[in-house]
Amino acid sequence: MKLLRKGILLLAALAMGLAFAAKPDFTLFHSNDVYEIQPVKRGKLGGAARVATLIKQLDDGSLIVTFGGDAFSPSIMSSLLKGKQMVDVFNKLGFDFAVYGNHEFDFGPAVAEQRVKESNFPWLSSNLLDKRTGEPLAGGVRFAITEVNGVKVGFIGLIDDWLELTSPGDNAQYLDFVTVGRDLARKLKAEGADVVIALTHMDMVHDEELAAKVPEIDLILGGHDHGGMFKVVNGTLIFKAKSDWRDVGYLKVYNIPGLKPVVFLEVIPVTNKIPEDPAMAKVVDAYVKVLDEKLNVTIGETKVPLDARRKTVRTMESNIGNLIADAMRDYAQADAAIANGGGIRTDSIYGPGSLTRKDILSILPFGNVVISVKVSGADLKAALENGVSQVERVKGRFPQVSGITFTYDPGAEPGQRVKEVFVNGQPLDPNKTYVVAINDYMGRGGDGYSMFKDAPRVIDERSGLLLANVVMNYIQAHSPVAPKVEGRIKTVK
Repeated sequence: MKLLRKGILLLAALAMGLAFAAKPDFTLFHSNDVYEIQPVKRGKLGGAARVATLIKQLDDGSLIVTFGGDAFSPSIMSSLLKGKQMVDVFNKLGFDFAVYGNHEFDFGPAVAEQRVKESNFPWLSSNLLDKRTGEPLAGGVRFAITEVNGVKVGFIGLIDDWLELTSPGDNAQYLDFVTVGRDLARKLKAEGADVVIALTHMDMVHDEELAAKVPEIDLILGGHDHGGMFKVVNGTLIFKAKSDWRDVGYLKVYNIPGLKPVVFLEVIPVTNKIPEDPAMAKVVDAYVKVLDEKLNVTIGETKVPLDARRKTVRTMESNIGNLIADAMRDYAQADAAIANGGGIRTDSIYGPGSLTRKDILSILPFGNVVISVKVSGADLKAALENGVSQVERVKGRFPQVSGITFTYDPGAEPGQRVKEVFVNGQPLDPNKTYVVAINDYMGRGGDGYSMFKDAPRVIDERSGLLLANVVMNYIQAHSPVAPKVEGRIKTVK
């Protein structure tokens, strides 16, 4: 029996070896979670013009370009254009299939449907339906089949239940991804599909569950996790690229009748070593010019000077720190908010007078998003201790707060400086759970805020809005603003 099994394996290996020596039946180019059409990381990574070059280099006539969701938001450009620039770029890149991500619905279902209509490719929505009609939400399709080199390839689009993270409307209906995935994969196979691919926008643990429970799915190309990852579960490859085209996946697929296809994955970093496609570069530049023009638009007025000077925001309560923290708390509907002073830049005073989008982006340039976390009162106090632990060194961890008042002794030992804390007028309870709005940098433990790193999320990094947008929206809603230094942070005298 052992010899027979070895012989079968040897024959299979020889057959696959012959297949690998030949041209693949088809290839795939996969990306996900793209918010910027221009390069990121100071121009070193990503950018639609470099991606255009890569697609042209890799397209051998069998290339299928797929996308794992999240494009219409959040970014400063999308806050102005509501994702229209993303569809334009995706169309010009020749996208073939995409799945909805949660950020596709940040501007509501009507805008999402408009963007889908503008797309030259289908948005797959297998288990996100309109409960009035039973059809895919916002003009999506439940499945699709394409044929390449005689191989029929079926696509489905699956999500996990992230509806509460965005704004898909009251008619959105979520169905279990395993049940729908199994039913549609079997349907596609029955209709002649040789290979079934699931485009997903889910947490990796749910992609793994899908692979484990639905063997009829041959390949999972995902999104939602921004870090880039791949894994084989139950013989099925799962792949997700890094966000913002920091890298992409190039996959060679060999169809083997009666068996799962064999897939070779190459993860390609999109760096400044890749030349920009001139035509796409012009498209990007035109949108950047539009953005620059729109940034000079007035969003509101301040009746008082806003003090964004470095020494102010890193050593004491600041009126602009109060404004930013209030905007964060209001957006997150949180008990409190903490903004790290180092995230407030320009070292300048603004106003009194009009405020433009450019002003706010200059003050908050980092592209952080607002998240909210659940922490104990003890951890909240620890966060404040961390915030004032290096005040004498003018470090960026200094906390600008909302919903909180506290007193600290800058002369005491670090970790023992905070003397009393009140949350919304009540003494801090070390055993109570509080919801605190912060930015995602602090949520990763940045500036020493390690207590937030593993804290349960209410609004997580994938669903929060850009901090600059949150502040701009708040100013527009409350203009004219006149924030004061009002004793939120006191020092022991």
